[in-house]
Amino acid sequence: MTHPVEAVERALEALGADPWNAFLHVDAEGARERARRVDPAAPLAGVVASVKDNLAWRGHPMTCGSRHLAGYVAPYTATVVARLEAAGAVILGKTNMDEFAAGSSGETSAFGPTRNPRAPDRVPGGSSSGAGASVAAGVVGLALGSDTGGSIRCPASFCGAAALKPTWGLLSRHGLADLAMSLEGPAPLAPDVAGVARAMDALSGPGFSEALEGAAPEGLRVGVPREFLEGLAPDVERPVRDALRKLESRGARLVEVGLPSARHALAAYYVLNYAELASAMMRYDGLRYGEPGPENESYEASSAQARAAFGPEVKRRILLGTFVTSREERGRWHDAAVRARAALARDVERALAGVDVLAGPTMPVRAFRLGERVDDPRAMYAADVLTVLANLARVPAGSVPLRVEGLPVGFQVMGRAGEDAGVLRAMRVVEEVAG
Repeated sequence: MTHPVEAVERALEALGADPWNAFLHVDAEGARERARRVDPAAPLAGVVASVKDNLAWRGHPMTCGSRHLAGYVAPYTATVVARLEAAGAVILGKTNMDEFAAGSSGETSAFGPTRNPRAPDRVPGGSSSGAGASVAAGVVGLALGSDTGGSIRCPASFCGAAALKPTWGLLSRHGLADLAMSLEGPAPLAPDVAGVARAMDALSGPGFSEALEGAAPEGLRVGVPREFLEGLAPDVERPVRDALRKLESRGARLVEVGLPSARHALAAYYVLNYAELASAMMRYDGLRYGEPGPENESYEASSAQARAAFGPEVKRRILLGTFVTSREERGRWHDAAVRARAALARDVERALAGVDVLAGPTMPVRAFRLGERVDDPRAMYAADVLTVLANLARVPAGSVPLRVEGLPVGFQVMGRAGEDAGVLRAMRVVEEVAG
């Protein structure tokens, strides 16, 4: 085991001038001091970690990637962050992210886009862009982000890391400035599945690392939704199908299943996302959070001035969220999305009834170029088509990198609610067979 002090120095050396713009705040001296106090026998002793900038860390900046919160310092620590520190991890700093988690590429941050360490002209994925980049660059061995519709799995897929979106509610959301409360929760990312399991042991309780012991493909029942293999980029489809064949050749049983409501998943997700974001953003009025306007201005004028700092994607989602929940349009949009979500959850439950996990690609494409989709929101949103389903159904889902040439490709595993350890066990099998 690397001594915590040595681990911090290695992390700072690897970070250098941060050419990837992975971090928004680095606490180098604080990390050195915390490393000196770590109990060498702690479960995560020697692990240097990063924390997404929408999770509170007392005494440190918390901007959520927005100029609206520039200068805000968290007055308390999020439960999941406190648990990492209690387990011996040393937090190096806060990572970049899409503004208020509204993005899929890491390009909407008010403090500049994050670059993919695997290919600096490519996006790292979002919204937990800095989480993915900080691990892929070899700066930290563990990153804590959040996942609303793929926000930890997308960076894992694009950056070549492992990540888990836990069952909704399994990890405490206390101290998380969420984008959509019914969809989002904290989520870990690490270089490999074992690292994710160790993080889950600290964040949720022991048993996840133990579940990886003896993981083998023999007898594993893998449901393959036919909808997950449609519309993929050829350089994603080939390695995913190859991984499935390898699993089958090693004794896993592949079962084709259907998710007929999946065609509604992306639309339902974004309608709910818009609605919940618009509601959540009400608190950023310049009085409760953000810079207030002049004292002699009305609340409306001061609030409008404060919210002018929001970026275009956040403004777009607020406007759409206000529209889909308006009295005239609510039944047509929001209520329909709620019904679609219920149908999707039933489909997932039925698909999992006769198998252990569902599997397929994490993302339909490999990491695209910076700027390629910024001006086309529909193309940007389409990248989430395979990840939003797990959030809508509130089931665990993880991504593990496949063995490929060139840009990374992620393989996604989904399981029943509460069976997060089983998902990690299946991810470990994929990692051994095709990772």
